[in-house]
Amino acid sequence: MAFMPSDRHWDLRITRRCLREDLRLDPNASGSAEEHVEVHPLVRAFVERRRQSPIGQETFRCGTEVTGLPLYTLHFGDDRGATWHQESVPPGTASQYELGIVWLLGVRTEHDYGGLCALGDDLLPTTEDAQAFIDDQAYTFARVMVEEVPPLLERAERKRGQIVKGVIGDGIRVRLFRDLDDEAPLLTVAISSRPLPGVVTLVPQWQARLVLAFFPADDFATLSVANEIGGQPLEAGESAYCSFAR
Repeated sequence: MAFMPSDRHWDLRITRRCLREDLRLDPNASGSAEEHVEVHPLVRAFVERRRQSPIGQETFRCGTEVTGLPLYTLHFGDDRGATWHQESVPPGTASQYELGIVWLLGVRTEHDYGGLCALGDDLLPTTEDAQAFIDDQAYTFARVMVEEVPPLLERAERKRGQIVKGVIGDGIRVRLFRDLDDEAPLLTVAISSRPLPGVVTLVPQWQARLVLAFFPADDFATLSVANEIGGQPLEAGESAYCSFAR
């Protein structure tokens, strides 16, 4: 069963320690919990429950005392797990990211809360875990541009003289206008600086990277900032760019 994205504002991740020691997976495997729902029933329970709410119903009292953080228990049959909703970036990582991650910290059988508590601070994600998440999101943003920008350009070409609306990465609103003039076919792209909730985590200078995806490098000589699109004013929060289409 594939899990589809929801409207949640957090990601579900598994720490590398948990991947390696508890689930017996390659620690360099993706930390995305959705990719490992078939590995263990507790991972499936983690995805099903924490995608609905980032916290559980029962505090993991022992783990909270050991780490000083609000950890929660996760039950499935006799299996037990610990989770933590991390809402900010740890020291030493890129400060422009607000992580919004719920971590599966550990998995034990036979009600073994003691085994989880014995891990102490080793339960917690490391800076490498956080960096892996950031790297995953940067890759996802690049993939979104490669996969979603070309169809929008094709729509704008088919609907010359009309403003075409689209959403990149489920949250970045864009509008395109391909001029009717075949002698000097101007393409204008307006990009909102106000992403919708649930957008793919943005990389540094994301808007500039998105502009580069819409306009080939050989168009830079004619690339300009626009103050309207298709004869209409820009919407609040939009920036627009134009160049002659190929």
